[in-house]
Parts: sequence; structure tokens; C-alpha cells
Amino acid sequence: MNVLLISQRAFLFFVSFSVSSLVTAQRLTLDQAIQSALKNNLGIKSAEFQIDYFKEVKKTGTDIGKLSAMWMHGQYNSLYQDNNLTLQQSIPFPTTLVNQVKLGSEQVIGAQQNLVVQQNNLVYEVKSIYHHLLYQEALKKLLISQDSLYSDFANASSVRFKTGESNLLEKTTAETQRLEILNQQQQNNADIQISGARLQALLKSDQPVSAADILSKRSLVDGLDSSVVRNNPSLLLAKQEVKISQQLKRVERSRVMPDLMVGVFAQSLTGIQNINGADVFYPRSKQFTGFQLGLAIPVWIGPNLARAKAAGFQENAMRKNAQQFETLLHGNYEQALRELEKNSASLAYYESSALKNADLILHQARKAFHAGEIGYIEYLQSLKISLGIKGSYLLALNNYNQSVLKIEFLSGKF
Repeated sequence: MNVLLISQRAFLFFVSFSVSSLVTAQRLTLDQAIQSALKNNLGIKSAEFQIDYFKEVKKTGTDIGKLSAMWMHGQYNSLYQDNNLTLQQSIPFPTTLVNQVKLGSEQVIGAQQNLVVQQNNLVYEVKSIYHHLLYQEALKKLLISQDSLYSDFANASSVRFKTGESNLLEKTTAETQRLEILNQQQQNNADIQISGARLQALLKSDQPVSAADILSKRSLVDGLDSSVVRNNPSLLLAKQEVKISQQLKRVERSRVMPDLMVGVFAQSLTGIQNINGADVFYPRSKQFTGFQLGLAIPVWIGPNLARAKAAGFQENAMRKNAQQFETLLHGNYEQALRELEKNSASLAYYESSALKNADLILHQARKAFHAGEIGYIEYLQSLKISLGIKGSYLLALNNYNQSVLKIEFLSGKF
């Protein structure tokens, strides 16, 4: 049996097997894929738990420590056995408590902003892989049409060879071109499965997923300028981290203030007490009460001042980090705009003339080849030019869509 025929059948088997493996895939629109990802992605769930964590941490800002209870029994007043119960509570200076509560609030806002960052990153990744999958699906259709054209060419060349109208070179060339298309189909199907697996992982789906939409030009948001990056979630998070470090510095500074000490006591004073000139005996069951007020003053404030100073350095670091991030973000946005302009111009070229010319070249070449007006070399060249233009158009369309998605990501629109 002809070696080329065996290879051809092997390729056809692989392609049919790859296609059949996608039959059971769950078909989702882009919006459905995004909603599924936001609902099921573990990274999003982790960020949501972080919000709950800091909400609970915020409640610890009013922590005043443990109540001290001291029981004393013995001859502390006389030869009689007496009892003494003292309750004492140390309370941080009110400024410290207020600052700790504010710190908790800022940390909650930071956790909420981190969730937005995670959502923006996830949605961008889902959009990007989904549109790339649409491109690969469109490419698959183009390869199928190419396979049909080259099959027609191979069949025609085989007939011409049998009738003596062509030589073995033309027949072999036709079969080789057909196998090349089958190889591209094999690679394309593998790429589709890889992209599908990546999308499935992002959605945390139990079954394979595929794209239900078709490749089309994505609409561009209005009012594009560098000012839109101020709503970038990652930038807002960086600025929020500055606020958190500022509040942490206030907390550390306020710890230099003394703690307040309050307490109450109840004790017995067994024995004779002179009351208004008369001696009165008080048994141990008689309790005398009172209260205490005081201050817990830090004798050595060096460590507290060092912590406050360290928090100040941390604030400066966070501020510089936010400024650097904003600078890079503006640069990335301007670069994305230039990429969009480049890809938009390329796409306009294919939409305005190249695609029409590709269809015309293909139509005229097929007509001329079957009429015997051109040879197989000219026909192959025409096929490659026409199909190459269509393939390049799909790539240009995908590049344009990816540029739009990048701008949406940088501007925080998801």
C-alpha cells in the first residue's frame, strides 16, 4: 500500500479521535464562563475568606486584655485570718484603642480591594483564553476548508496522473500538501484541547468546556486615555496598603502612651475598730470595699519608639511602591494603546481589501486549474496565497481582540 495513503489514514484517525473527545464538552458563552469562574475559582474563594478574616480581626481592636483577679488570705492585718479579693483591669490608652479599630477598618478595605484585584485578574485570564480558543476554533474551520481544497487538488492530480496528463511529481506534491494540512489540523486540535483544559481549570469545572461563541471583533470601550488607569484594582490596592501602613504607624506611636489601671477590692479586717468612740468588733464576714485608679507608664520607651519608626519606614516603602506601580501602569497602558493601534491597522487592511482579494484569487485559481489554463505549480501558489491571507486575518483579529482585553484589564473594566 502507498506509504502516503497509510500516513493519510493515520492522520484522519487522529483528527477524528480528537474531535470526538470534544463532543461531551460543556459549551459556554463568554459571560457564562466568567460567571462560572467567579463562582467556583478557588483563588476568589480564598480572597473572600480573607475579607471574613480581617472583619473578625477588626473586632480585636477593642481588646483591653484580661481581668486580673487576686485572692489573698492570711494574717495581713492582725493575728486574725482575713480575706482579700482584688479585681484589676489594665486598659490601653483610648487613643490606642481608636487607632486599632481604624487599622482594622483599613485592613478590611484592603482585603475587599484584594478581592477585586483577584476578580480582575481572573476575568482577564478567562477572557484571554476564551478568545484564543475562539481563534483556534475559527482556524480549525479554515483548515477544514483547506483540507477540502487540497483533497480536491489531490483527486484531480491523481486522475490526471492516471490519464497521463501529469507526472508523478504533481501527484506526490498534491498528496504531500494534503498531509501537511492534516498535520496542521492535528496541531490545531491539540491546541484546542490545551486551551480548553486551561479554561476548565480556571472555571474549576468537573467536565471539559468549549466556547459557544464565534470569533468576532470585540468592541472597544469609549474614552480611552491614561487617566482611566486610576481605577485599576491593583493600583487601588497599592494605595490602600499605604493607608494601612499609615494607620499602623499611628497605632505604634499611640502605644507610647500609658495604660489606664482600674480596680476594685473587697476585704475583711477582723478585729476591734473604734467607731465614734466606741469599740466595735468586726468578724471576718464583714467586708470592706474600695476601688483603685492608676497608670502603667512605660519606663523604657525605646522599643515602642523603634516600632513606630519601623512602621514609618514601612509606610514610605508602601508609598514608593504605589508610585512605582502607577508609573509602570501608565507605561503599560500607553504600550497597550500602541499595540491596539498597530493591530487595528493590520485588521483594517484585511477587512478592507485583503480578504476580498483572497476570495477572488481562490475562485479564479480553481476555475483556471480545472479548465487547464494554469499548471499545478501556479495553482498551489494561488492556494497558499489565498489561504495564507485568511489565516493571517484570523491571527490579526485575535491580536486585536487581545489588545482590547489588555486595555480593559489595565483600566479595571471586567
